[in-house]
Amino acid sequence: MRKSREFDNILDECLERLLIKGETVEQCLESYPEQADELKPLLQTALVTKKASAILPRSEFKARARYEFRSALQAVEPRRSRPFLSWRPRWATAVAIVLILLLVGGGTTAAAGNSMPDEPLYRVKLATEQVRLALTPSDIGKAQLLTELADKRVAEIIYLANQGKPAQIELTTQRLDTYLARVAVLATVQREKRGARLAAEPLPAPVPAPPAVGQEDTADYPQANRRAKLRVMVTHYAVEHPAALREALETAPESAKPALRRAIAVSEAGYEKALKTLD
Repeated sequence: MRKSREFDNILDECLERLLIKGETVEQCLESYPEQADELKPLLQTALVTKKASAILPRSEFKARARYEFRSALQAVEPRRSRPFLSWRPRWATAVAIVLILLLVGGGTTAAAGNSMPDEPLYRVKLATEQVRLALTPSDIGKAQLLTELADKRVAEIIYLANQGKPAQIELTTQRLDTYLARVAVLATVQREKRGARLAAEPLPAPVPAPPAVGQEDTADYPQANRRAKLRVMVTHYAVEHPAALREALETAPESAKPALRRAIAVSEAGYEKALKTLD
């Protein structure tokens, strides 16, 4: 608990230095090298979104972020069924800052949703996705979202192949590889947690049938049910994505084909590993 609070204080200080005082991410990380790996993605997400929204730093900005987020907490308090918003109070400030940036720059964020890697708003699209991941509380929920994001990356790779842009295909393929690896890790962690929980509960409730792909998830679904849904999604994309990439390979410019072949290999290997963790 003490370590958690220490990190929250460090994050809060770095956000103030970054968003209000105008310091760089590197300056904050130099002050806290032991926390650099954890701090860097949070600070970069806040900075990218701030720049895209064209919001100038103001002295009252952090206070406004706290006020808006706490008001939202009070509004949803009676309806909470999960301890999602009972997490780190000062970490919540970081999320509040990013959310307000997104809301104020809503037009920019909406336009970024369909942007491609060779377009200016693509970094906003990636930052928005990172916020969604940060706000997803469960391991299996994060894995589901990462699977959806993998689908977006494959569509982007096909677009880039048609444009003949091998360097950007490589970068997008790296993101795809990272997402699929994270799906496998999160599925493994969730399985271990569930195993420990079942060991403590000798008479678990029956597991209902898995929902179809695309069915809305709710808080009432048991973890085993959500895991089954994830496996259906991964199985579907494990077939669809390599096939779509191979189809793109047939018409892609010669300059893009080596990078596209690597994307095919990455998707096949990544989905195979993810499926093994979901067995």
